[in-house]
Amino acid sequence: LLKNREATHESLKNIFHHILSVHDGWLNVTAQGASADPVMREKDFDEVRSMEPLRGYLEKIISKEKRFLAKLTDKDLDRGVQPEWKTRPHPLRDALLQVTFEQAHHTGELIALLWQIDVEPPEMTWIDVRLLNKGDPGPS
Repeated sequence: LLKNREATHESLKNIFHHILSVHDGWLNVTAQGASADPVMREKDFDEVRSMEPLRGYLEKIISKEKRFLAKLTDKDLDRGVQPEWKTRPHPLRDALLQVTFEQAHHTGELIALLWQIDVEPPEMTWIDVRLLNKGDPGPS
């Protein structure tokens, strides 16, 4: 997980950390005004030496995003949001797409890196994953 694989953020762990930072940065810090976990948000990727703290960060991000998305209205989607790394505001609807596309991009990168080391990546077909989570082995 820690080995430099010459990828966008070097290691598998760091790429996953980046995905979490994208979610937290756009949907929590920028859209809601506060990180799901300010201490973790400030950590350099290399300061985090294992996946365990990232699992905790993930759970906090999911929880904060769920509450936010549950009360979102159509009007909210037009609200401008401006992260500190951008020069102007963008509609929240575009921020939601950015997070989705960036996560898909880096998830594909993780899958390719797993294939390179002969590790079968997790199932990516959402319908099959959902069935398995319900105890239904399929077929879908």
